[in-house]
Amino acid sequence: MVRTRHLLVLALAALAVVAAATPATARADDGSDVRVTRSCTAGSAVRLRVRERNSNVLRVEVGLRAASRGTAWIVTIVHERRVVLRTTRRSGAGSRSVSVRIEIPDWPGRDTVTVRALGPRGELCRAVVTFADEVDDQDRG
Repeated sequence: MVRTRHLLVLALAALAVVAAATPATARADDGSDVRVTRSCTAGSAVRLRVRERNSNVLRVEVGLRAASRGTAWIVTIVHERRVVLRTTRRSGAGSRSVSVRIEIPDWPGRDTVTVRALGPRGELCRAVVTFADEVDDQDRG
């Protein structure tokens, strides 16, 4: 009986972690920038912004608001299922913020950008943005 209870508690805890780590998706169908903010698994938050810098470049900005100061985060940015950046960033001793900026090629059609951040004690943050070109939308019109 006690063992069954322990297994049930573990299963519910695992389900809660998976639900909190489920990716959030935002779309831009008008060619402007897209911003999405999501909660992480242990009280932090991630903000992902993708905007068109010029006709061939997308600017990706990731902001993390950590639950505690001075923490290290492994940030991975994926563009169309290809890792474009994997870096470790640490928030300052007096700060809870971590930021990453990168420019990536703007491919024809829709671009999907995913950010995954792994923090202290296995905290997980994830957000997804799908960005569409203006020309792509006009062609479908």
